[in-house]
Amino acid sequence: MFNGDILKQLRLLYGMTRKELAAKLDITEQAVWQFEKNEISPKTSVRLKMTNLFGVRSDYFSQVSSNSNFDMTSVAFRNEAESTRKATDIQEAYLNALDSLTVFLESMVMIPNQKIIDLVNILSQKEPDKNNLEELALFTKEFLGISDDNNDLLYQLEKSGIYIFERKMANNEDAYSIWSNTNRPFIILGTGKTAVRRNFDLAHELGHLLLHRNIDFSTLSRDEFLEKESEANNFASYLLLPRENFIQDMANLVGKRVSNPDNYIDLKRKYTVSIQALEYRAFKLGLVSPSQHGYFYRLINKNNYKTFEKLDDEIIVKRPSKVRSMLNTILLNVLTLESLSSALKVDSRFLAHLLSVQPQFFDKYKKTISDEDKFDNIIRLNDVSRGSI
Repeated sequence: MFNGDILKQLRLLYGMTRKELAAKLDITEQAVWQFEKNEISPKTSVRLKMTNLFGVRSDYFSQVSSNSNFDMTSVAFRNEAESTRKATDIQEAYLNALDSLTVFLESMVMIPNQKIIDLVNILSQKEPDKNNLEELALFTKEFLGISDDNNDLLYQLEKSGIYIFERKMANNEDAYSIWSNTNRPFIILGTGKTAVRRNFDLAHELGHLLLHRNIDFSTLSRDEFLEKESEANNFASYLLLPRENFIQDMANLVGKRVSNPDNYIDLKRKYTVSIQALEYRAFKLGLVSPSQHGYFYRLINKNNYKTFEKLDDEIIVKRPSKVRSMLNTILLNVLTLESLSSALKVDSRFLAHLLSVQPQFFDKYKKTISDEDKFDNIIRLNDVSRGSI
C-alpha cells in the first residue's frame, strides 16, 4: 500500500515543487501528481529513490494520513511571501512533522510542569488590552524567571513548555509562532539573525502566543494586522526593557548624547537588545526627542547599522536545545538510534533535516552493540520506562 498524501507531505517538508521532485526522481511531473492523488503507485525502483531522497524507510509511505494539528490562520506571518498558499502549506507540513516528533519524545521522558500553560490560564483572567500590556509583560518576565539581562530568554521559554525550533527559510522569512490544536506552543526562528535580533523575535512571538491565540489573522484588514503586530512589538519592548530600570540605565550608560548610536553599546551589552530597539524604547518613553530620533536614524544608515551593529559579532547566538536534550536523554538511556529510527520509520538524515542540525549530531549514538546487548535492547515502545529531563 502506498499513501500519496504522505509523499505530498514529505515533498512540502523538503520545500519542493512537484516539478523539482520529478527531476530528482527522474520521472514526469504528472507521475508525481498521480502518486500524490493515489491514482497510481510508484514502481519499487522509484519508491527506493524516494526513501533515499527523504531519509525515510519504505514503510513510511504506508502510514495512514493524519489530520493537520494546526490552524494556520492563527499565524501572524510578518512577511507577505510567507502568507502565500504554497509557503503556508510548506510551514504546515513542517509543523506537523515537528509535532509528531515531540509527541513521540514526550512519551519517552517526563516533562516538568508547563509554566506557559499556567501563565496562559492566569492571563486569561486579565483581558489583554493596550492599557495593560506593560503590566502583563512585567508579570510574564517575573513569572517565567527571565533574567534582567535577557541572556536566558531562549532557555526560559523552552523550559516553560514552548517548543522552539530554527530552520533556514526562503525569502528572508521572519520568525512565527502558533499553538497546536492539542495545546502545544511552538516558535519557529530563522537562522540568519544576530543574537539581539533573535531575542526580540522571541519576545515578539511570545507576545503573539499570549495575546493573540484566538485571532484569525486571515480575516484581518491590513490596519488590524498592523495593530496586532504593534501590540506584539510593544509587549516585547516592555518585557526586554522594563521601564524603571531602563530609564535609570539610559541616564547612567547613555547620558545626554542619545542621538549617537555608539553611545548605546554598553546598554546593548547589558540587555542583549539591539541598539535600534533600545533607542526606540527611549523615544517612546520621551527620553529622546523627535529631532534626536531622526538624527539617530541618519547615523544608523550612515554607519550601515541597519543589518549589523557593533557587538553583533561578539554576542553569541543561542540555539534551541530542548528537543536535542530530550533526544540525548532518550538515546543514552531508553532507545538505541536504530530503535528510534525503526519506531519513527525514518533515518538520522530525516531527523537532522527536520531539526536543522548537522547529520554528524547523531554519530555519537551510532555504536556497535554486542549480540548479548541486542537482546537487552528489544523493547516494546509502550512498555518503555519513562526517563526524565
